[in-house]
Amino acid sequence: MPSSPLSGISHAYLEAMQRAFEADPASVEPGWRVLFQVLAEAEVSPDVGAAARALRAMEWRDRGHLQAQLDPLSPRATAADPLQALYAGTLAVESAHIDDAGRRAWLRAAVEEGAGLPPPAAPRALLAELIAAEEFESLLGRKFPTKKRFGAEGAEAIVPLLRRVLARAAAEGIRRAVIGTMHRGRLSLMTNVLGRAFARLVAEVKGAHPFPADPRRPGDVPYHLGHEAELVLDGYSITVTLLANPSHLEAVDPLVLGRARAAQDLVGGSGAVLPVILHTDAAVIGQGVVAECIQLAGPAGYSVGGTVHLVINNQIGFTTRPGEARTSRHCTGPWKAVDSAILHVNGDDPVAVARAADIAFAWRQVQGCDAVVDLVCYRRNGHNEIDEPGFTQPRLYARIAEQVPVARAFAARLVAEGVVTEDEVAALAGAARARFQAGYEEAAGHRINGSGYPPRPPRCAGDSGVAAAMLKEIATALAAAPDGMALHPRMGRVLRQRALDPDGIAWPSAEALAFGSLVRQGVPVRLSGQDVVRGAFSHRHFALSDADSGAWHVGLDGLTPGQARFQAFNSPLSEYAVLGFEYGYSLERPDALVIWEAQFGDFANGAQIVIDQFIAAAEAKWCDPSRLVLLLPHGLEGQGPEHSSARLERYLQLAAGGNLRIVQPSTPANYFHLLREQALGHHDCPLIVMSPKKLLRLPEALSPLADFLPGTGFRPLVASAPGSGPVGMVLLCSGKIAYELEEARAARGAADVAILRLERLYPLPAAEIAAQLRRWPRARLLWVQEEPDNMGAWRWLDRQLEAIATEAGCLHPRPAYAGRPASPSPAGSFHGAHDEDQRAILEQAFAATQAGSRAA
Repeated sequence: MPSSPLSGISHAYLEAMQRAFEADPASVEPGWRVLFQVLAEAEVSPDVGAAARALRAMEWRDRGHLQAQLDPLSPRATAADPLQALYAGTLAVESAHIDDAGRRAWLRAAVEEGAGLPPPAAPRALLAELIAAEEFESLLGRKFPTKKRFGAEGAEAIVPLLRRVLARAAAEGIRRAVIGTMHRGRLSLMTNVLGRAFARLVAEVKGAHPFPADPRRPGDVPYHLGHEAELVLDGYSITVTLLANPSHLEAVDPLVLGRARAAQDLVGGSGAVLPVILHTDAAVIGQGVVAECIQLAGPAGYSVGGTVHLVINNQIGFTTRPGEARTSRHCTGPWKAVDSAILHVNGDDPVAVARAADIAFAWRQVQGCDAVVDLVCYRRNGHNEIDEPGFTQPRLYARIAEQVPVARAFAARLVAEGVVTEDEVAALAGAARARFQAGYEEAAGHRINGSGYPPRPPRCAGDSGVAAAMLKEIATALAAAPDGMALHPRMGRVLRQRALDPDGIAWPSAEALAFGSLVRQGVPVRLSGQDVVRGAFSHRHFALSDADSGAWHVGLDGLTPGQARFQAFNSPLSEYAVLGFEYGYSLERPDALVIWEAQFGDFANGAQIVIDQFIAAAEAKWCDPSRLVLLLPHGLEGQGPEHSSARLERYLQLAAGGNLRIVQPSTPANYFHLLREQALGHHDCPLIVMSPKKLLRLPEALSPLADFLPGTGFRPLVASAPGSGPVGMVLLCSGKIAYELEEARAARGAADVAILRLERLYPLPAAEIAAQLRRWPRARLLWVQEEPDNMGAWRWLDRQLEAIATEAGCLHPRPAYAGRPASPSPAGSFHGAHDEDQRAILEQAFAATQAGSRAA
């Protein structure tokens, strides 16, 4: 630590500065102000020596981590100062970034006095865990020398670190831990901490399919699979849920938070469920979703009462050195944005590692916010076991080759201290070796017989229609404000529009009726996304705001006593983390209707990893079904290229094997039924909705009350023919352009034109389309869309429509196309040009109908 800057300052000057501080703290320079605040807290008199000692103490507490002995590959020095040993030894704590003085004080008391912490972990137990970790990797390395396993060699201390966190959680009454982790050390953690049978793991490494009892599916590699088990740690029980995850590092983080929050909501608080997320150094600082997740810790709709984060700090990426991977001093820099406890610990000091676990867990329990443990270690092999790291880091790997593994070094230390004998160490190693060898031999005959699917709630009986009396009760309740509530002057009109009109129910009312009827039936509803409470298009107003007090009233959450919860949360300006959170929530709560809405569908591609790797593929890879709903506002309306397209074509490309339902409803009633069907469990897959903008207020986009009643349901195809005469052209379309086509047909008196709206695009309603086409076997077919030729549904549909028309006996089965030409941008930027383009599409469509009529 550098010499004190106070050593050359006179006593008189120091007293003068203190008097100025006491008169007005703002009158002195910020550095002096901090010093005098510390002195006041410590009740230290302002003499030079005392001030210098206080400053040195403050510097060790605030900056000791910069000199800490964290690198296992570097020699350790002896601390000359007690605070140096505490803050700059093999365990270092960052607290200067914490704004809350009480939290800072708690953390420093925990470090300096052990306040609020349990007795230290037993060294012998730590040694046994390290030996098991080493023997695990040794056996897999011998038996599978060419297999990728992303072993924990060099980071074996992650095993006692995670186990200690879970053991402390179980001892404190936490009954469930939801865990997400990366590849590094995952197999070892699954076996040595989380209770996965070693025989099963070996069978999967050999190539056994993880889900042979389920319908055939691709599955995934062993180090991506999830796991759930009931553990007994130090006499206390805890259920652990390890989420499956892809190779996309950190993508699982928001899923852990969402699933943990859902489990907490079930039990009524964060006290019984602990989220734990494991990272590696390169990923945790490089992937932006980490920062997004950190900012979810505070908002009420997303808080989980704190997460324990464990970072395996390899001090290297794939081949990337720390200076190439980040700008911040530590890889844990993102947590400085909030009041998180940040601990750094040398991975070759197991006692310090266990103490870091104690502090991190206690912080989470007491302070209710994140704690992160930076386990500084090294990677003995390359990125994987086949990779040669010496190509790019020859000097580093020369040092690593000479490094004694932590289990052996710790064993030697304990033998020297008289804690264990060499015979006891040999016995621990022999027992671990024998256990893993027995599991390896058992794997030859191991059969995986159980289903990979989690339990699912039964499908609710009945159709999606609702009795008129209930709908009227809901509408009446939502059309009234609480007595004495001062509303914005324009809100009266909004409330009047909620009254039930049997002749025409608009889109916002249909949505509210769906939600209200579900919560009255006992189905919880959770809606999340940017500005969803009011609605980005000012169409919902689910929360009435008192103009005087600012208090909110959410009518849907108080319709009747005993109803299920209705919750709507405005999210941070994040797609990736928030969609991942809601997907994780949906995994835990298949009994609830969980909805994420993009502000505009265009912005959903900010969460493309969640869509591709989880929503579309998780069931095929990991038997993880979800009933999540995505609302993606879509439609070209002259608002430019970033407020027009939800990229329908991308979702259609992902669709296969019944993994999704992709819809573009054009009537309020169809939207109502879609939501209710999904919530009632009629479909056990995600629902992707190309939701409207213009149709929210289009006078023609109304549905009669009769379309909401029992006996009605979602219509995957809506047919419109002007009369009973012959039809020479069938216009097939989806979405709002159907209204424009019907208006143009009426204006032109085109009585021989039928219009078919595809409300569901996947699974394609082939039988319904064929049934309609059989009515007009001589008609020509034209697909009409407003999206460019290379976007929208056209290129995904054209051959399928041809096959359906052929099967239906159509004379002209191959459809033609009317729409915008191919473009790299989904829409133009000028409203006038948009209107011209839209008219051109209609002209093209009806010019084709005239040509078709002549040909017929």
